[in-house]
Amino acid sequence: MQSGITASQELVSEFNRLLGSDEHFGLLVTIANEQLQPRALLTPSSRGASFSSNVSSLLTPHVKPNEALYVILRRYSDVPALVAVTYVPDTAPVRQKMLFAATRLTLVRELGSEHFRETIFSTTATELSPAGFEKHDAHIALDAPLTEEERSLGEVKRAEQEAGAGTSARKIHLSSHMAMPISEDALAELKELGSGGGSGLVILVGFDHGPTAWMDTLADDSLLPRKLIPTPKS
Repeated sequence: MQSGITASQELVSEFNRLLGSDEHFGLLVTIANEQLQPRALLTPSSRGASFSSNVSSLLTPHVKPNEALYVILRRYSDVPALVAVTYVPDTAPVRQKMLFAATRLTLVRELGSEHFRETIFSTTATELSPAGFEKHDAHIALDAPLTEEERSLGEVKRAEQEAGAGTSARKIHLSSHMAMPISEDALAELKELGSGGGSGLVILVGFDHGPTAWMDTLADDSLLPRKLIPTPKS
């Protein structure tokens, strides 16, 4: 949704002042007369003040619970150094909320998106407090994208796990209490299955009514007996 609102010359001038000197901490912007207008240029009394201190002393007094506002802050020491915050509280007038939400991308585009490292949309005053920015930073750190090296390592590990799963599914676990004697042919069949030589065979062991036991191997694709191996009954 496009609002048709553009940046005023006064806003462009104040924004250039913000860009031109790091003595300025931020710039507050509002919408008036169908234009983006500057509201206040935030300049700390001391350049050595921390970001949190500047937020508390310069920004907090301007954040109202029922009034939308655009906030441009110098957040980083290297370029792009700015962050653009769209503050639209739930208790603001409906038309104001819609207008500010619809114009937030216009603000960044009109002033030059290359100057902004990130854009933030907030609905509560606490999100614009020092603790709110710290919480935002923690959330961004958790969602930080993986580097190319990290992605490559992840793909290698997944490939190794998939390769291991292909053979582990064929393992046969025989009870240590099983005392039935097994013939050489039967052992060969088990070794073939365990090494992946078989085609997913099912091994059935049983006893006839006679003096011998039998081991039948079934192919999983046909479910038909492949080989009958007599073994001496213990």
